[in-house]
Amino acid sequence: MPILPKTSFSLSLFTTRAKSIPMRELAIFCRRASFLFGAGLPVKEAMPILAEQSKIENVVSDLHSMVMQGESFSGALRAAQVFPGFMCGYIAIGERTAQLPDVCERLADYYEARAQAEEELAAAMIYPVAVSVMMFGVIMLAITLVLPGYSRIFDASGVALPPFTSALLRFSNFVVANLLALIGFFFTLFLLAAIFFKSAVGLVFSAHVRLKFPIQKKSINCAIVRALHLLLSSGLTVAESVAMCSEVIENPVVQNDLTKISVQVSQGVTFWEALAKLTYINHMLTSLVRIGEDTGNLPETIAQCDAYFQAEYKHAVQRINKLIEPVITVVLGVVLAIIMIAIILPTFELATAV
Repeated sequence: MPILPKTSFSLSLFTTRAKSIPMRELAIFCRRASFLFGAGLPVKEAMPILAEQSKIENVVSDLHSMVMQGESFSGALRAAQVFPGFMCGYIAIGERTAQLPDVCERLADYYEARAQAEEELAAAMIYPVAVSVMMFGVIMLAITLVLPGYSRIFDASGVALPPFTSALLRFSNFVVANLLALIGFFFTLFLLAAIFFKSAVGLVFSAHVRLKFPIQKKSINCAIVRALHLLLSSGLTVAESVAMCSEVIENPVVQNDLTKISVQVSQGVTFWEALAKLTYINHMLTSLVRIGEDTGNLPETIAQCDAYFQAEYKHAVQRINKLIEPVITVVLGVVLAIIMIAIILPTFELATAV
């Protein structure tokens, strides 16, 4: 695959933010575009074919209309406002360098890899979430339906209850008596939390919190390395590549840091020194980037990092999946056991008294 020459660009080109098209659909779109452009079809003729049997047919039809009016392919993508800015900017580079089929193929590989990583993480979370929901439902049923019945039996018997059992029964009675109010309270709390986390302050706060989780750090490192691999192998400078990398990261804190690094590198700071200041960046990546810059083989070094980091991330997701299932089962099992013990012990006393 030929290497794209170095290209200059303006950061203002990469301002589009879009999340409406899934990664898998972006991969399919880019793959089909690569095949059609590689076969020699111009963009105007390829657009109707791309629209056929596509889940984004209406979007592609709008792209076709804009292209027929004289807009470039990348300009039409950007004007549609539903494609990632990273994709629009990278395709613009392909148009300038007459390497559009290769660029679309690389984008297809990139989005396929990202889609697979997201699907693997989502699949790993399905079972723990399902178990948690079911166990929470069982606990709520025990509190709202089972415990009130026992409360009436114990009250009628006059048997002295252990303090923990008494507290649990009082809690059950409180929940039953104020069920609607509690539902309204938690719904309001959820609504306020949703509004907060969509605000500018909330987005930054949640971004800092997510960076505390190791799996999120691995995910961000993987996304940065994969994007750098794609961009540096196309002949872009480090500063240009890092600036475009900020478009593929959804974390605003990381986006801001990458923008600062791009400016620092363009002013003469080495890439590895700028990376070393970020606590969430893997130390191995910083060390290998330093070696790559010292030897002049940074694109090759990043390519090796890409393969290693993707494999490490996949293994981390598998480990989390294996660990979280028994942990959730044990925790919720202990909660249920405590409830049952609180009921069974006074039941024995009641049977003895009878």
